[in-house]
Amino acid sequence: MTLSSIAAVGRGLTRKSAATLSRRHMAPRARLPAGGDGHKLHRKIGPRGVPPISMSVQDMDDRTLLSLAAFEDHAAREEILKRHIMDIDSVPYSQSCETFLKIQNKNSEGYYMVSLPYKIGIGTATFMGMAAIPMVFDLTTVEWFNELAVTTDHPELRDLETPLEVSIWSWNWMEPPLGTMSFILLCMQYVRGQMINLGVKPYTGWIKVYRGEKLANAFPRYDKQILMAYSETATLIDSPQQEE
Repeated sequence: MTLSSIAAVGRGLTRKSAATLSRRHMAPRARLPAGGDGHKLHRKIGPRGVPPISMSVQDMDDRTLLSLAAFEDHAAREEILKRHIMDIDSVPYSQSCETFLKIQNKNSEGYYMVSLPYKIGIGTATFMGMAAIPMVFDLTTVEWFNELAVTTDHPELRDLETPLEVSIWSWNWMEPPLGTMSFILLCMQYVRGQMINLGVKPYTGWIKVYRGEKLANAFPRYDKQILMAYSETATLIDSPQQEE
């Protein structure tokens, strides 16, 4: 399998799209756009007779970036997009970063509403998980809830001297809802797994595809697959950046 095919598999691209990326971005570059002004970097030669190893994606060649992008490395996909902007607009690296910032801000639009279901789920799960402890083991809370919603007979006080004894009483009504909710979550997890096996994207995948399509439509000048690949690995809570 060629490197372009590997990149296509990692990003969900077609072979035709991967070939297009290969022709545009896999040719060896005479210089790397690592300098903020687009000039070639002059790195000091180390004891091994070569420049020190750099972990920055700006110092990597296009083949390495495509390999990392195939494994959904977001920094690599950002750098590919910046170099793509350089190629299309014929501008230096610093100016491509300015255009990239506009793309990044556009990609982050509406992130609050998109991430709202996740925030609600996190808050609800945290509250219910914390509330379940006193609802099962704390006598005062158990008595309050019993009077409010259960109205079962109150055991003798000698049978409620420890939290474990309290839980024996409260478990009579706590077991059905906790067990039912656990089974519902188990079923939903199973359904999600089968959806992924069928290639049907759950909510997160659907949102990222929709966001990528919207981003590509907003910047039709640039390659759609590169824009969608960048948007795919961007988090849903990215905050818009200030343009300098």
